[in-house]
Amino acid sequence: MIIFNLRNLILSAFLFVILPSVSFAQQAGTACEPYGSVTIKGEPAADDMLVIAYIGEVELARTQTAGGQYSFYIDLDDPNTPEREGYQPGDIIIIRVNGDLTNPAFEAFAGRQRRDIEIITLDIQFESWGRIKALFR
Repeated sequence: MIIFNLRNLILSAFLFVILPSVSFAQQAGTACEPYGSVTIKGEPAADDMLVIAYIGEVELARTQTAGGQYSFYIDLDDPNTPEREGYQPGDIIIIRVNGDLTNPAFEAFAGRQRRDIEIITLDIQFESWGRIKALFR
């Protein structure tokens, strides 16, 4: 009887104390892993285009496109270091492809989520630009 109760006590302690703490540790340390398609003017991006994730002006991850897709792994920032090496909850992630800004920017998140991005372009033909410049002469 005492052995049975001791075993139940140990099992209960494991279920109510140890498992929730392991789950919390995994959740608190989870990286931000955005992935998805990259499009330019409605077409999939070419292979080997440089894709960089920023928070503010700080580069946090880089990769290259493959099959019109990208994927990042961004660690959670360590608050005990002065350098910024990861994201913090609430940060806005901005992505550039070959230096061009993409849309949309998004809030950092824990886990793996699809975030399709598109390069923001403004098509101005050279002839039109010449006309615009002539207006200001």
